[in-house]
Amino acid sequence: MQPPSIQIDFHFYGTLTREDDWWISHCPPLDVASQGRTEKEAKANLREAVHLFVESCSERGTLFDALNELGFAPGNESSEPPAGSFPVDLSIRLLAQGNEACRA
Repeated sequence: MQPPSIQIDFHFYGTLTREDDWWISHCPPLDVASQGRTEKEAKANLREAVHLFVESCSERGTLFDALNELGFAPGNESSEPPAGSFPVDLSIRLLAQGNEACRA
């Protein structure tokens, strides 16, 4: 029998700025940043950095604490990202491990 799982879809946004020969990408909701020599590379690097941030927090069991500290809370309100931003979307699957209460 497979353990129970859930999939969580995250919808963040990123911004780009140019500094000399580099593009700096930033995800303000998570305060995660990256860079690249091209816009495309900077966006891809930011998506990877956001994925690693969420994955790392999940593995340590601190994902919901980290999101709470960043100001996230359950709710149905949706706000539009700032003009000129780009989507940084991520899906993560969480498996129940060794918690009998999750299997009841």
